[in-house]
Amino acid sequence: MDVLISGAGVAGLMTAHWLRRYGFNPTIVERADSLVVGGYKIDVRGTALEVLRRTGIHEDVIAASTHMQGAMLVDREGNVIGNMSGDEFGHRVGQDLEIVRGTLCQILMSRTMDVETIFGDSLASIVQSADGAAVTFGEGGTRTFDLVIGADGLHSNVRQKVFGDEAQFLHNLGMYLCVFSIPNYMNLDRVEVQYAEVGRVAAVWSTRDDVTAKACFGFAAPAFSIDLHDRDQQEQALRTVYDGIQWEVPRLLELMPEAADWYFDTAAQIDMSAWTRDRVALVGDAAYCASPMSGQGSSLALVGAYVLAGELAATPDDRQAAFAEYHRAMRPFVSVNQQLGRQSAAFMTAGDSRAELSGDMIESVIDSTTNRITDAANAITLKDYSTFIT
Repeated sequence: MDVLISGAGVAGLMTAHWLRRYGFNPTIVERADSLVVGGYKIDVRGTALEVLRRTGIHEDVIAASTHMQGAMLVDREGNVIGNMSGDEFGHRVGQDLEIVRGTLCQILMSRTMDVETIFGDSLASIVQSADGAAVTFGEGGTRTFDLVIGADGLHSNVRQKVFGDEAQFLHNLGMYLCVFSIPNYMNLDRVEVQYAEVGRVAAVWSTRDDVTAKACFGFAAPAFSIDLHDRDQQEQALRTVYDGIQWEVPRLLELMPEAADWYFDTAAQIDMSAWTRDRVALVGDAAYCASPMSGQGSSLALVGAYVLAGELAATPDDRQAAFAEYHRAMRPFVSVNQQLGRQSAAFMTAGDSRAELSGDMIESVIDSTTNRITDAANAITLKDYSTFIT
């Protein structure tokens, strides 16, 4: 069975790996000219760790994990008001892991070297029929596949073309997130430093084997809308929102225009009643983005990819039965994890007081949130699809 997967991120690469092991013929198409590396650090927790083990990459992820040593909490003048371990600050318990997103993608890509991968292209159209899904590519040419899987993120191109405008499904949590690289002028060694108040967070961190550091901003902005395609407007919004905060914020904003790896987006969730339509299925953020506010986006992608591929392998001649079981298995897991994102956003967008958070308050919020994340990360039991491996 020929399957086109749109997106060479965590969800797309994991889906391709498992489909290949089950005897399918997957093809990946990725809009970027090459595999996107670097990026934000992400967590893998709970049931998603078992997915890594079954995939055979658990030890690879351990070896490449960030090994963050600690976190310092500071006030707006830069005074240290609290210290936490890296795992405590990142809500990690037991064997939970943290890794840079691009590094995880590189590990997954190494397991899909026999999968046809088309970089620098995207889907221009999808026409479904009884004979298959005819896909026209942006760079030209049409090919027919038995299935198309959209693993292309929050602003999914596949979802837009098959299910309609994203405004129907996107639930804005009232915050914006921004991450970019800066020189590691603070000489941080696997340490994160954060300033936090209700409605505004600023942080800097360094990860292992990275000569740069990352600056991160998260802020509530109920009074205005920022164009996600206009970097100048985004930079000005950051200058406006963070005016008056000292610590390292003025220096971070000064370095901001020089950053080449700019990420700026809304904190949002995707809420859909169905993730499949005829020959098309969505997985990961394209289907059920929980937002970075949940701390569970990558784990959802890993588990969802494993379940979708496994159900297709279980009933390869009845895609609708496979899709129905994918929904049945994933829906409760998605719901409880999306609730995490809504709770975190509700706290950060409560009122407009800009109240500075004390070290004790930050630690208390992190502790209570960790318990909820741990429960949500384990809120699904994986089936064993190993009998379908060819």
